[in-house]
Amino acid sequence: MQTSSVATTVRVGNHTLTSAEVAAGVPPRKPFVDPAGAPVDPTGVRLWLLAPTGTQRSFSYPSAQTGDLGVLTRQEVGRYYVDWPADTPEDGVWRWFLRGTMTLGALQSDQDVYYVDRPIAGLT
Repeated sequence: MQTSSVATTVRVGNHTLTSAEVAAGVPPRKPFVDPAGAPVDPTGVRLWLLAPTGTQRSFSYPSAQTGDLGVLTRQEVGRYYVDWPADTPEDGVWRWFLRGTMTLGALQSDQDVYYVDRPIAGLT
């Protein structure tokens, strides 16, 4: 599980990991793939963030759906993410779910958690 402070933006999705994520022990992410295992872009991708308070936020690709906060970034074929600031007032374990709708009828997904730890005022 990745831990973030309020000064950090957390990248969530099935993107290629950054060096900081690798150092933090974040598990590798797999791209969406076709039946042969080659990376492929789904017809639609959706990501949900679930805050420790139960508040849910969503993002989609190629365009935002009703109620979404925005559009996911397509990094490369089969890989999507959103950069989420850890400056929201919701400390604790955040969960995210990524789902791709494939024209082949298959549904592929990924999920993980990260922890936001806000320092207590006055403590060093």
